[in-house]
Amino acid sequence: MDKNIIRSLYEKYSSKKYDVSELINKYDKKYIPEDVLSARETRVCRQEKLIARYKASLISIRVNYPGVRKNNYITLYIIKVLYSIIVEKFKNKILYHDFDITAEGPIGTLVINELKENVKRITVDLEENLFLGRCVDIDVYGKMGESISRRELGLKDRKCYVCQRSAQSCVRERRHGIEEVEEFIRKRYEDYIKYSIKDE
Repeated sequence: MDKNIIRSLYEKYSSKKYDVSELINKYDKKYIPEDVLSARETRVCRQEKLIARYKASLISIRVNYPGVRKNNYITLYIIKVLYSIIVEKFKNKILYHDFDITAEGPIGTLVINELKENVKRITVDLEENLFLGRCVDIDVYGKMGESISRRELGLKDRKCYVCQRSAQSCVRERRHGIEEVEEFIRKRYEDYIKYSIKDE
């Protein structure tokens, strides 16, 4: 099942810079914390190059999965669902899209021909109102490479999906253990599958 999802995401969204077998190998690899930090640096560098090339807004979507085991059937499925919804939302404005697997987990990247403020409003709505939206981080960057926050748009900070307090403060103070966060995401995924919830 996992490999089929990878192949599906590869065929639909990959920029084809990798062979699908390479993505599968990266999915199966065992990572350590240093790998996650290195992958983050590589992703930021690549995002900067894409923004410089297209001079447009960029979306990066990742699952909020804790620890170093970020590549699993749950994160793959969540990315598959959310990526397809984002593509549909921006279908006439997509300049570039890609799917990759790294130590950070499955990652979707899109370059959008739209003002960053408009892109951010739409992605915040997805995070808040889709059943699986709370399981992902959808980061938005402007054509100068600057990130845009909810506060800049006068929107409320994101709430922690475990306790409903500020998500930032929970991360900063490490209020919740890995198992607690994993359990929330796993339950969310299972409920989505069980009840065949259709995000629109």
